[in-house]
Amino acid sequence: MHPVRLRIVQTLLGDDALTTHQLHERLPDVPIATLYRHVSHLVSHDLVEVASARQVRGASEKTYRLAEAFVNPSAEELDALSKEELLTAFTVFASGLIRDFGDYLEVGDPKLHADRVSFAQASFWADDDEIDALGSTIMAALERLLGNGPTPGRRRRTLTTVIIPREEANGSQDGHQEPGAAE
Repeated sequence: MHPVRLRIVQTLLGDDALTTHQLHERLPDVPIATLYRHVSHLVSHDLVEVASARQVRGASEKTYRLAEAFVNPSAEELDALSKEELLTAFTVFASGLIRDFGDYLEVGDPKLHADRVSFAQASFWADDDEIDALGSTIMAALERLLGNGPTPGRRRRTLTTVIIPREEANGSQDGHQEPGAAE
């Protein structure tokens, strides 16, 4: 959750793999020694991995990338994480989303409506079967688009979804009041 580490992760999300010097070019306000220290910390905690290493003037130059488990973790990988690790994985996810939106804003004069950019949040009541049906519907629609290649008029787009159960103020997650709770 350290701010420099989050910036390193955001930068690595935007590129396939980078050396520490390339990271420094993208994060010039962070001293190189600090970058080395934080990259080492991220590697030791399996958030970042060495993509390749080569000899340059007698020294080993390593290229780093975000660990695959944190780019698109499977349900099984997420289930194996501690609460702290889950928060880290979600922070990496959210950092990438923030970076992507920042990149969009930097390209030029943003026209959200014309570019079909949206972000919203909707809370609704649904049981597990209804959530599974929603996921299937979204995936069926998305699968029709995943095979598309680049053509004139098409832009690469990203769909991001997050579904989180919301606990009600009365402490119940099922929408029913606890016994003895005021109506």
